[in-house]
Order: sequence, then structure tokens, then C-alpha cells
Amino acid sequence: MSDRIVSVGEGVWNVRGSFRIAKVLDIGTQCTLIRRPSGGFLMLDAYTLTGEVLDQVVALTEDGKLLEAVLHTHPFHTIHVKRFAERFPQAKQYGTRRHVAKAPEVRWEAEHTEDEALHALFADELRFSVPRGVDFVPENEKLHFASVLVKHPASGVLHVDDTIMYNQLPVVGGYSFHPTLKQVLQPRAGAAAEFRAWCEELVAFCADVTQVCPAHIHLPSKAEPGAVADEIRKVVAKAESLIAAHEKRFG
Repeated sequence: MSDRIVSVGEGVWNVRGSFRIAKVLDIGTQCTLIRRPSGGFLMLDAYTLTGEVLDQVVALTEDGKLLEAVLHTHPFHTIHVKRFAERFPQAKQYGTRRHVAKAPEVRWEAEHTEDEALHALFADELRFSVPRGVDFVPENEKLHFASVLVKHPASGVLHVDDTIMYNQLPVVGGYSFHPTLKQVLQPRAGAAAEFRAWCEELVAFCADVTQVCPAHIHLPSKAEPGAVADEIRKVVAKAESLIAAHEKRFG
């Protein structure tokens, strides 16, 4: 798929980029640019910008002078981190602990994106949600369920990598949890209950969301108020049998 930048809300642009599995299947990837009330900008995640997309980001941010910070939200989305940091060196870089470990040459800020300290820094403009009861960074690096979900209440935009997915395929299309959920639920008593409680919070978290920006496959259209929360409620309901089975096994 060709790179493009899409206006998804007032002062918010989603970059739809390319990511190929085995160099063949392009499932796409993303980053999201947000204009702050101050006139500065934040970027959620990183992508190597080129061509017209780079031109538009450069024009909006005055060649990066107005790009104040980059928040990396998925511990296993690391391919573009160093190149983006080199292209926009003046922007503060905030990553998960795994980002910091994988790219020590980047000048990282002290706060990690999965932690409350980081969430407090941007609380005036963003809201954050981190799944509980699952491994945030599993030993098996193919299990990409967990990420930091970021909501921009002013625009109704939710940026999410992998945890919630969306596709427009017939019959099986729509929203879903990442298929590795079963494998990342922690094998201990209480994990299922913690994840179920987070799911309930997630539905409430999405109450004012009208536009979801998922990392891969397709970008859904803007929805009416309440519609996204209804869809997430369905996703949670579909996962309940899996959660209940895990709870029965481990407590």
C-alpha cells in the first residue's frame, strides 16, 4: 500500500505506512501527528516518512521545529525509531522500556510510555490505557497483543497498535482483539479478573471516541458518538469465554 496522510480529527493526522510480512504481505503500519493547543506537535509512534507524506509533515511542523515529542506506544514496534529520531532530532523521545533497551543510542527521556509518570506529563491533552493481566513484553517476541492505547479527547481519536485491530473483510471484518490474547494472559490467579476489569474500563474509555486509528490493515471511518464503545463492548463479549476458561484454570 502506498503511504498517505489522513486528517482524522481537528488537528490530528494519521499516517498510513507500509509494513510487509516476509517481504510480501503488506499489512501496513502507522503514526499519528497531533497539534497541541500551544501550536506545537506530538507524534504517536514513528515511521520513516518519505515523499509527499514527509513534505506535509515538514510543512505542518516547520521542518520539525514544532515537533516537541514522540511517544512510542508498542514495545515491539521498533523498526523506524532510530531513523525517525535522526530525522527529527529536536523532538523528545519517550519509549517503553523495550524501546530504550533496543535503541540505546537514541536520547531517551526518563519516563516510559507504559508508566503513570509519562501519562501525567501529557494529562492535559491525552488519556492512556494499558492492558492489565497480560504480559506487556512477553518472552515470545511474536506475541504483540499489549500496547499503550492513547486517546486524544479533543478530537475523539484513539490511537492503538495491535491490541485492537480492524479490517474491512467480508464476514470476518470489524473490530477484534489481537489474536495472541490467549497466549499473553498471565498464568496466575487473578490475571483473568484483572484483564476483565481492564476490558470494562476500556469500553468506558472509548465512550467519547469517534475515530480509531489501528496500526494494521484498514483505517475505519469516523463513527457516531457511542458507536465505537458499542463495537468494543462486542469485542469484549467475544473474548469472555477465553477469559473465563483462563480464570477456571488459574483462578
